[in-house]
Amino acid sequence: LLGVPGLLLTVSLQAVFGRADVYSLSVVIGLTGWMGMAKVVRTEVVQLGNTDYVLAEKCLGGRFFHVLFRHLAPNLFPSVLFMAVMHVRNAIVAEAALSFMGLGLPVEVVSWGSMLSLSEKALSARAWWIILIPGAFLAVTLLCVTGIGNYLRKSGIRRESNLS
Repeated sequence: LLGVPGLLLTVSLQAVFGRADVYSLSVVIGLTGWMGMAKVVRTEVVQLGNTDYVLAEKCLGGRFFHVLFRHLAPNLFPSVLFMAVMHVRNAIVAEAALSFMGLGLPVEVVSWGSMLSLSEKALSARAWWIILIPGAFLAVTLLCVTGIGNYLRKSGIRRESNLS
């Protein structure tokens, strides 16, 4: 499923659900967004599972849940938290793109994409500020969410890591 473009998969699933409301769009974005998280978590677990201190714990008779909660989870937490925040950012972009194309939320529901799709008509009337303002706020929101994710990742690595 990672080989299929995310927006195409989202549009296809939205077509299966039929109606476009907040709940169905949330479910569709959630169903198409878990694969990247699963790939990162699997990669991190395999990488951490081959470290010396985890192998030593297993050799000393450490049980699965002890190794998981004592060694893997604290080192995995910053990456998972960062990916979760980045998925929030990707969900905002997916909703905006779908609503802008007319496949997401209806125009009556206030969202980034519906504001941008309404401003498309204003752009032909030379009212450029109507598309600039929602677009600028969307870009600032995405930059802020990215900054929060980076801050959480860096502070989590310093505080939670057993590797240092």
